[in-house]
Amino acid sequence: MRKIIIVLIFLTSMAGAAIAQNNGSHPGAFARMGFGARSMSMGNASTSDVFGDVQGYYNPALTCWQEQGIFNFGYTFLNLDRRLNFISFAKKFSLQQGKQAAGISLSWLNAGVSDIDGRDNDTRQIGMLSTYENQFMLGTSFLLSEQFAVGAGFKLYYSKLYDEVTTTSVGIDIGAVYIARANLSFGLTVRDIGAKYKWETSKVYGANGTVTENKFPVLIDAGASYKLPEELGSVSLVFESQLNPSFETKDTLGVTQKIKSDNNYVFKAGGEINLSKHFKIRAGVDRVDVTSDDFFGNIKPGLGFGFSKSFSKSVILGLDYSFQLEPYTKNPVQNIGVFFKFN
Repeated sequence: MRKIIIVLIFLTSMAGAAIAQNNGSHPGAFARMGFGARSMSMGNASTSDVFGDVQGYYNPALTCWQEQGIFNFGYTFLNLDRRLNFISFAKKFSLQQGKQAAGISLSWLNAGVSDIDGRDNDTRQIGMLSTYENQFMLGTSFLLSEQFAVGAGFKLYYSKLYDEVTTTSVGIDIGAVYIARANLSFGLTVRDIGAKYKWETSKVYGANGTVTENKFPVLIDAGASYKLPEELGSVSLVFESQLNPSFETKDTLGVTQKIKSDNNYVFKAGGEINLSKHFKIRAGVDRVDVTSDDFFGNIKPGLGFGFSKSFSKSVILGLDYSFQLEPYTKNPVQNIGVFFKFN
């Protein structure tokens, strides 16, 4: 049984590395891949993007500019038996007879790895195993002036490594958005404050069980977005600092290895062009790693499009698609999202 847990930990970390590619050895890699086809095709450079449909996942303060309510559902096609799915809602609400405003966002991010070949110490097959990770988020924001908003996001993580080996954690995001001009915005977020996994194996090993604690990296994103003239579209740029905590690993012989804390710094950029009122094309690049010896080693270029159709003055249905290349694999990341907007 102990070997099964060790193999699962290894496979989960490898899957995390395959999902995140950048510091995948740290927990919560699935939550750093991105959210939704629109943002993923634009390099996940959405920290300050108030000029399109917003996602509170990137900055909880953004929802103060989501005039129409929007429901979003997404499914991601991945190799290595991985899955990544999205559900979200965001909307702006007027307060005190329209003089003030607030925004709310709700989201569920689900990831996992299935079809893991489970075997006992004698290599006999005991069945197919799976793992999963979930992030539930409630985001709130307040418009302090016509140009400035602040927000906070409250996250609940719930994950399973093996039968009866599960963990829950709470993390906090804080963010702000400033509209410098009608066509220029700036955003700042600090994400995953306090988030960590705490694995307890006493239900599997009994008195020999241990407790392992893994802290999430803290992400600090600073970005700017520019709205192109004549409603042509928008472009965005984000600089991200990933503050990786120190941690310890222990092998099967009981040898402990201490990993020191370090930081990673990456650039993200993306844009959206409106070919018509109902059709948009997008492109972007994620994880241009300025701290790596291989400057473009973790780069993730992406393309995508969005199509929408108005069914009445207050109802819009749409489809988003994104295509991203991952490092170290020939298989792309593809996401299809369906959204519903209403007044």
